[in-house]
Amino acid sequence: MVVYYARFPGWADQVKRARDWCEDLLTLHSGRRIPGDTVASAVLLLSEAATNAIRYTASGRGGRFDVTLMVEQWKITIEVEDEGCPTGGTLPFMRPLTPMAQHGRGMRLIDYLADTWGPLPRPRHGVGFTLTWSDRVGAAAAAAG
Repeated sequence: MVVYYARFPGWADQVKRARDWCEDLLTLHSGRRIPGDTVASAVLLLSEAATNAIRYTASGRGGRFDVTLMVEQWKITIEVEDEGCPTGGTLPFMRPLTPMAQHGRGMRLIDYLADTWGPLPRPRHGVGFTLTWSDRVGAAAAAAG
């Protein structure tokens, strides 16, 4: 497993910086060719988790958020650790949606696209998720050979 870590100030413009950091690492990761759709999903879900950290936790009130990116064979795990809810700490959850809602889709995207997701283990605050893929080309070549 290869582990990458970065700390970002809790400012809105840092979500793009975190996305770019993640995309660069996954695109250039030398240990394994990660499919483009998996990289795109990882970047999107990191963006949603980081936005939630800034919008709903103390991270966005002068704090920071930390991102840990772990790459294994056919698996990516991303953890976005925030500074907790200023009113006492809540776990990430999916909000009820209305057709005209302008917010509340981030956790639904994570739920839909990630293979697994959930809150970080206490005493940490934030969310983690995994994405997996298969080596279809390698598996097909092995089966044909």
